[in-house]
Amino acid sequence: MKQLRKEDLSLYYHIKHLALIDFIEFEEYAPLKELELHEACEENIKVYAAQIEWCDNGATHETLPTPTERGRGWVYLDEEVVISGTYCGTTLSGYIEQYDRVFVYTISGSTISGVPTMEYVRIPYSEYLIDYMDGRIITSGTCQPTCVSYYWNYISVVDEWAAIEAAKPPVIVIDMYGTDKGGYQLGGGKKINRKVDIHVFASNPAERNDIVEAIYDSLYLKSCPLYDFPEGTILDYDGTWFKRKDSDDPTNKLTYLFNRTTSPDIIGNLTFENVSARHVSLPLVMTRDRNEVMLSDLNAYRSKISFDLISYTKV
Repeated sequence: MKQLRKEDLSLYYHIKHLALIDFIEFEEYAPLKELELHEACEENIKVYAAQIEWCDNGATHETLPTPTERGRGWVYLDEEVVISGTYCGTTLSGYIEQYDRVFVYTISGSTISGVPTMEYVRIPYSEYLIDYMDGRIITSGTCQPTCVSYYWNYISVVDEWAAIEAAKPPVIVIDMYGTDKGGYQLGGGKKINRKVDIHVFASNPAERNDIVEAIYDSLYLKSCPLYDFPEGTILDYDGTWFKRKDSDDPTNKLTYLFNRTTSPDIIGNLTFENVSARHVSLPLVMTRDRNEVMLSDLNAYRSKISFDLISYTKV
């Protein structure tokens, strides 16, 4: 993985897990529906999907965001996410999968969780895996979940323009559009300046202003680590926690932790400089060509946060 991609991912995690930490919603006791699986699937696997509009009383939700839209998903980290130390003779360090952000219940209302792996560590076993992107519970048939309570990301965070209309606002687009490199010392080493715009699409002025202020404050006079991602990102491609599905003991949340190792090539952290925020005023009616006119609600409440992402490398 090249440094540009590492910087893009590290910035994405900084925005999603730190800047927007206050923009998290809670869904309580959503019913689970067992899905019909293809005959080629393993026989001992059962998948349950959380129902989204289960208590709308006939009201329309066409303009409201939903938990499983592009760039949202269920929250997979606790507020205290770092595990570090020696437990039962094993040295552990990294980000651990959440244990108090998703709660799965039986028909009697009891929580399906289990007991802690050790008395002094608050990390429970689980009888299931969670697909955080699509809002699904995956079991091997050892339990029968009927409903779930979960925290989900209210703001959609994406890193490509093509995904803007894949989710209802609020949506944030991280656009790392420019790179300049130069020397900063005699000998080896480079100063890398990435030009970054964060585009904010909100549903009303108050929401737009709150989001812009939160992101601005997370960048101004701040920095973030450049993760090395030696084994990949926090979630696997299927939305489950990092390698939990392939673990010898997938019920043990201590088996796999996300590796927080930072890149050995960078000096210090990624720093944010020249941070500025401006509202963007564009017409609601957009014209692509002479024969095509479209109405874009996304431009109604829009802002742009611009800054330089600076790093210093040893080579």
